[in-house]
Amino acid sequence: MTKNKIKTKKSNKTLETAREAGYFGKKMLESAIRAQDEGKPIGWSMANWWEGDIIAKAMGVNLVYPENWGAFCASIRRAEPFLEISDGEGFPNTLCGYARNNIGFAKTLKENDFVIPADAPGGGLAKPIMMLASGAACDARYKWFQSLGRYLDGVPVWMLELPQTGAREFFLPENKANNLKFIVKELKLLIRFLEDLLKCKMDDAKLEAMVDQAFKTLGLAHEVDLLRRNVPSPMVSQDFWSIMIPHFYLPDDPEAYEFYQRVYAEVKHKVDNGIGAIPNEKYRMMFGELPPWHSIGFFDDIAERYGIAMVMESWNYHAPTPLPEEEIDGVTDPLERIARLCYHKYTEYNPAALKYAVAPSYFSAPFLEYAEIYRTDGFMAHPLMSCRPATYTLMQTLQRLEEKRLVPGVVVNGDIIDLRVFNLEEAYSKVEAFTETMDHYRELRRKAGMAW
Repeated sequence: MTKNKIKTKKSNKTLETAREAGYFGKKMLESAIRAQDEGKPIGWSMANWWEGDIIAKAMGVNLVYPENWGAFCASIRRAEPFLEISDGEGFPNTLCGYARNNIGFAKTLKENDFVIPADAPGGGLAKPIMMLASGAACDARYKWFQSLGRYLDGVPVWMLELPQTGAREFFLPENKANNLKFIVKELKLLIRFLEDLLKCKMDDAKLEAMVDQAFKTLGLAHEVDLLRRNVPSPMVSQDFWSIMIPHFYLPDDPEAYEFYQRVYAEVKHKVDNGIGAIPNEKYRMMFGELPPWHSIGFFDDIAERYGIAMVMESWNYHAPTPLPEEEIDGVTDPLERIARLCYHKYTEYNPAALKYAVAPSYFSAPFLEYAEIYRTDGFMAHPLMSCRPATYTLMQTLQRLEEKRLVPGVVVNGDIIDLRVFNLEEAYSKVEAFTETMDHYRELRRKAGMAW
């Protein structure tokens, strides 16, 4: 176990709206608990990039997201007991931290006769009647929810399939059309499963309205990302990791759209008035992949000490770039619109992946584009002990950024959930030394005649 002699504070956040965002996490958890009391259906869902959760919610299922709840548990440093339970059940400590936290809680829930313990973080997760899994991006997902079967007494699992087309294969004739047909077919099967489970029919008008709302919210969230390109940065990662909850988990909720209208107005005001998120911005950095949820205050500390503004994060949690008009114009079937949205999310950086010779496209290629767009000086890689998919491309990204963009990288090891493997003293030491490296590469870019 790593002992941290330096204790970071919780992130202060630089946006007033970011301080409001916790409402949405509470809303999901509390809605599910109320649903349990009222005898309404509850589901546990993995992040699925809007492929299936909008459909489940349109069918009346109250969804909660164990990944989001795991991040919350880590942020208040209440995850370790659940991790230890998972370890005691024989699950390896290199398994996804979200999964281990969820497994530990599920065992606790079963042992308490499915009554949520009074001291559960955030009120806990109500027992589901179904689980919505996803095979996208993460290999642990195929077994995680299945493994919960030993604790949840046979709750059914539906696995969403999403083609993750390679950069070269994406451009093959008929490839895209065939993948979209596949997704639509899968979504129809999901609806049939839910109708059989819930003994009711899909309300097509409700689904269509929710999909329309999701497109609006995601479009506005992307507009906020565009504002963040300004110098000084009007918004940093500490803010994003709070405000991402509404668009990532609740884009179909009108309250999420209203929230993003306030976010956009606040960020735009800062841009128009030249106000930076941090008053001493000297270095602009990108962060990949998933953050140490237990120590977000670390980023406030390095901003204060070294003038480091984290101006952009990994692709995963961001709203996608808007679909081209010709792709969506005239498409009225909500299932096809969902298919086009989530497929676009996973393939939008394929052209950049070909350009820079990286794979898979969605992990590395975005950073190579962000480097110039966000005028970055460095890249912080955060290899995770418990997340192989969010780690194995980081060295490739570091290498390509240095080779192609003259943007150097620093490696800070840790974990999304497990505080015990995050060494703060080492992290501060590495970042302090890295500022000189960023100075050096800034001069190299100047000599090379680069745009920033």
